[in-house]
Amino acid sequence: MTPAHQRLLGAILIGLGISAWAPFLVLIGLGRPVSIFPFLGVHLAGVLSGAWLRNNANQKEGLSQGQTAPGRKRRIASIVLIYLGVLAWAPYFYLDKFLNLDTPVAPFLVAHLTGVLGGAALRASAEMERFRSPK
Repeated sequence: MTPAHQRLLGAILIGLGISAWAPFLVLIGLGRPVSIFPFLGVHLAGVLSGAWLRNNANQKEGLSQGQTAPGRKRRIASIVLIYLGVLAWAPYFYLDKFLNLDTPVAPFLVAHLTGVLGGAALRASAEMERFRSPK
């Protein structure tokens, strides 16, 4: 599989992983009891495997080394933001599952989405620089 096809498949898997929440939200909106775990499993499987495919394609083409210093810094900052966004769930699960406290999910969801979406925007800006720069 070529790196371009790998990158496309990775983007599709990430999109499917994110869109896994749509039926979950519809069921919640309809007032039906629903378990989060099947949707979380699909979300994680799609997002993690898609990110792995895209990263693997970038490594095959040597794209991570060929960026300018500002593009490389944005890429590193995007990775940090994405990791922090994912790690926002750690205190939630500690409070909810280990301490058995009734913990509202909204602040942790906001922190998660802020980190992940902010990191994705930074990553997209670094990728756009790569496409705009002369080869």
